Amino acid sequence: MIDYAKIDTTINIGGIAVHQPVTSFTDLIISALCFYFYFRLKQISLSNQSIDNWKRFYLFLSLAPLFGSCSHAFFTVHEGMGYKSFWFPMQWFNIFSAFCAQQATLHSVLKDSPNKQIWKMSSIIQVILFSVAVIVFSNFLVVVIDSAIALIPVMVIHFKYKEKEKGNELVGWGIVILFITAIINGTKVSINEYFTYLDIAHLFIIASLSTMFVGIKRNATS
Repeated sequence: MIDYAKIDTTINIGGIAVHQPVTSFTDLIISALCFYFYFRLKQISLSNQSIDNWKRFYLFLSLAPLFGSCSHAFFTVHEGMGYKSFWFPMQWFNIFSAFCAQQATLHSVLKDSPNKQIWKMSSIIQVILFSVAVIVFSNFLVVVIDSAIALIPVMVIHFKYKEKEKGNELVGWGIVILFITAIINGTKVSINEYFTYLDIAHLFIIASLSTMFVGIKRNATS
């Protein structure tokens, strides 16, 4: 199977070489969209620990693809200190965002749970371990595993308590859409070298984060 993401599609903008331009551009769209969602949540008059953590979730996710866009755009060889100086922050921001989703769930759906303290401690241990593991293994699979461990329980809990708050089900479905990206990246399904599986996955990420935002906003304003 052809890995279309490895085919050179470099373009020059003002004398600057931009590699993987579509992937870099869709990363910037995700970044702008997440910052917009962060700003919209910040405007909500009601403030509690759950909403504050969802704000941080979108703030970190606005920063992760910003670094990701640079790593795709300016480096043909994905090695070396220059590349890693963008790649590591991208992974850490993704890990921190998953942690914030756990904390937001802790302070909303699970706020009356007898297992609240266990959930809190396990999520803190997880964010520390996986932040270190990214450096040790330098592999994107670390973030995939961290996201699965963090977000699958968040998804299940929001589905389980979908009657408790009207936006919970949408948060759950948003995470379902997010995990479709793992299938896309795993199968490397692409249209051509200008619209690869990386770009298709980005579209699903946009759909996922938008669906989650609608659910979160409904809960925050209800």
